[in-house]
Amino acid sequence: MTETTFVGITISNLVMIIAVIAGPILAVQIQKYIEGKREAKERKIHVFKDLMATRASTLAYQHVVAINLVGLEFQGKEFSKVVNAWKTYLDHLGSYPNDDESMAKIWGEKRNDQLSDLLYEMGISLGFEFDKVHIKKAGYVPKAYTDREQEQDFIRRAVADVFLGKRELPMKVTSFPMDQSAVDAQKQLQKAITEHYASGKPFPVQIVEGKA
Repeated sequence: MTETTFVGITISNLVMIIAVIAGPILAVQIQKYIEGKREAKERKIHVFKDLMATRASTLAYQHVVAINLVGLEFQGKEFSKVVNAWKTYLDHLGSYPNDDESMAKIWGEKRNDQLSDLLYEMGISLGFEFDKVHIKKAGYVPKAYTDREQEQDFIRRAVADVFLGKRELPMKVTSFPMDQSAVDAQKQLQKAITEHYASGKPFPVQIVEGKA
């Protein structure tokens, strides 16, 4: 059986030539694809770890940066639940009740629930097995950190209210700076006046005639 030729080259030889040329190129492209997928997953895991590490300290810079990276790193239909939970969380963060302390507490509890939902969906998408209770309750932050966050938030809002004219800056004067010699002279005068009144003596008066 005669083999078909193409420009003097048999089909089988042509296929082999193409395979020899395209093989290394295809292998490089496959390797780049695999490395790209691995790097993308590593970035997602890094964001997830940052959020898990700071879930009890949501004002930390590391936490804020990681939250802003979720929409960038978790793209695609397979991460739709993550993105939906992220959008819900962002929407809640933008609804803080500044002028209502009672509602602020409720807002904080709901924020923790929605952050737990987000971390749960992120963990599932990355192959981690965490339940929402573990995510919400297992976070640790020293009380001193919590106090510092609350104090910083109080100071920030108080200073803002002063500049916005919503409250006055409290001031208390405890003393006035004076020259010590003036203080001593004032004490001597007060003592002399007190003693004179106590003795019942009239104050000496001297009349000086003026020039005509």
